[in-house]
Amino acid sequence: MARYRITRVNVGMTTKDPHEHIRGVELNDSPSARISRETVVADLKNPNGDRYYTLAAGVAADVVVRSCPKCLRNDYITTDPDKTIRNNLLQLPRY
Repeated sequence: MARYRITRVNVGMTTKDPHEHIRGVELNDSPSARISRETVVADLKNPNGDRYYTLAAGVAADVVVRSCPKCLRNDYITTDPDKTIRNNLLQLPRY
C-alpha cells in the first residue's frame, strides 16, 4: 500500500441533474501519473489498496468514497471534511 497526493482533477458533467463528477486524477503534478476515478475507488475499497490525499496551505485531507447526494452514485470520491475548502478535490486545478 502506498499513499499518493492528488494534485489535479479531470471532471465531467452528468447528463441528468447536471453537476460535476471527477473522472480522473493526476498524482504528484505528473501528467504521466493520471488514473481513473474507478482506480481510486477500487484502491480505497480494498483494505490493502493505495491511499490518496490532497494538500493545500499545509493542510492534508484524505480522499474517501461516498455516495453522491444528487445522483446516488456509489463511487463518488471526495475529501474528508476539515477546516478548509482549499484542499477539496473540486478546488484543485483541472486538466
